[in-house]
Amino acid sequence: MPADVSAEQASFCTLCSIAMHSVRLVGPQLGDFVAVLGAGLVGQLVSQFARLAGARVIVLDYNAKRLELAKTNGAETVVLLGSGNPAEAVLDVTHGKGCDSVMIAAATQSSEPFLTAAEIARDRATVCQVGITGTEFPYRLFMQKELNIIVSRSYGPGRYDRDFENRHMKYPAGYVRWTETDNLRDSARLMSPSQSAHLDVTSLISHRFPFDRAEEAYELVMNGTEPHLGVVLEYGGAGEVADDRPRMTLSNTKPAANARCVLGAIGAGNFGKTMILPVLKADPRVQLHTLVTARGVSSSGTGAKLGFSQASTDSKDILENSEISAVVVTTPHSTHAAMVASALAAGKHVFVEKPLALNLEELQKVIEARNRSSAFFMVGFNRRFAPYVQEARKFLKLRTGRSMIFIRINAGQLPPESWQRDAEEGQGRILGELCHFVDLAMYLADSPLVSVSAEAADAVRGLCEDVSATLHFADGSLASIVYTTLGDTSFSKELIECYKSAAVCRIENSAKSRSWQTARKCSRRFPCRRIRGTTPRSSIRGWCRQRRPACRRTVCDRFEPGHVAGAECA
Repeated sequence: MPADVSAEQASFCTLCSIAMHSVRLVGPQLGDFVAVLGAGLVGQLVSQFARLAGARVIVLDYNAKRLELAKTNGAETVVLLGSGNPAEAVLDVTHGKGCDSVMIAAATQSSEPFLTAAEIARDRATVCQVGITGTEFPYRLFMQKELNIIVSRSYGPGRYDRDFENRHMKYPAGYVRWTETDNLRDSARLMSPSQSAHLDVTSLISHRFPFDRAEEAYELVMNGTEPHLGVVLEYGGAGEVADDRPRMTLSNTKPAANARCVLGAIGAGNFGKTMILPVLKADPRVQLHTLVTARGVSSSGTGAKLGFSQASTDSKDILENSEISAVVVTTPHSTHAAMVASALAAGKHVFVEKPLALNLEELQKVIEARNRSSAFFMVGFNRRFAPYVQEARKFLKLRTGRSMIFIRINAGQLPPESWQRDAEEGQGRILGELCHFVDLAMYLADSPLVSVSAEAADAVRGLCEDVSATLHFADGSLASIVYTTLGDTSFSKELIECYKSAAVCRIENSAKSRSWQTARKCSRRFPCRRIRGTTPRSSIRGWCRQRRPACRRTVCDRFEPGHVAGAECA
């Protein structure tokens, strides 16, 4: 920050970057007429930046006081909406041509700003949406003038780009001159009084609140309890020392007498906070002690909702706490191995979501940590615990010989911005999801894995997401896994078929199962269906009548686990 720019002024830098980027998008030339619809906080900043770019600024709003402020800060013309025809006023100022650019900085559910923009814009002008408004635009007016519509994306190039924002990768200045970082820096520069034409943000402050009255400030902004513009929170003088300790007490509950596990959790992503932690919360043997996330707001909010005693942003508050005996890790994939190794080194038992590691080096660190620790760890491979899968395993164990297992996953496409596509954080779904089904195949085969081979389709965006893998087991069994993103997601996502000793069982989406066999007796624990044509019809009926004489069905269509075919099929 420039030395002559105060912290209060600097607090406007993010809003200034948003306004600056929108003006850069329309690229006003010297003498261009730029209209700003809405004289709120962002509209006031857009007006100033357009003026600094050499444009002749026209501000339109329903609030006369805000228009006076815009006029004071350099707007050439202001138009009070609701008091006449704005198009006539604008055409008068622009010599009948209309505005070269129209910036919509209003906040309304109505699409009125688009109608006004079409009326005051010149032929082939640009309309830029900065604020959130209704988006139904008058087609005929936009078509007749051949207007361009631009929606401004936050602070500028780099926003929402993980590589730029999280890994500090830069764009070549020859191709991207103004990034979000540059916009922030230049906003601060323009606030300096040393600039001949500087940005005035102090005049936009309508309220100041000490931090201990922050709730009043948010009440003012969110509910509009009184007219306001810029609302500043003051954190205290330089002589005060802020309490920045990451640990927060959420409750003073003590471990229950029968609590056998005092648990800490690192990470609270969607799967963790909706699937894993609520189940642990409901278990009387578990005491939820400390939740650690990257952000304090997430940690305290989620921790209080789930019943944790403490919340923190520092994993040491779990690893160095002797009361905590176990840790649940649901952080991004790239951190799993390091978190597990650290927890094992601290003597904590660990449950970690899959995958355990993303490469052999990470895996070796976990192995070494486990060998030096008295604690154990478990990876969250959940498919083997599905009721139908357990029934299928019993179905296969009743038979002798090798088995053939086929698993198909119709995964569908991920959004381009998904963290699982990230080359460092997620490394694609083959490592992150296919491991589920490798574990499932090993569970069903129940034999040591000897070798693995795989072929992949052409990689897209650097990631390979369509794979066929074959697993060879010591008893001669084979498992084939097909993972694809190319199918229609309205089709079933997962299909499992097991073939062994003249019998077949099939599971679809873990919700529906069937089995076929030619043996004289059906499995008692797995749904069964006899194959027509392989056994004389009279024999099938005879077998069925032995179990229940009134039955004349030739095929058992009951597929619930535990159903004894023949005994209930009548």
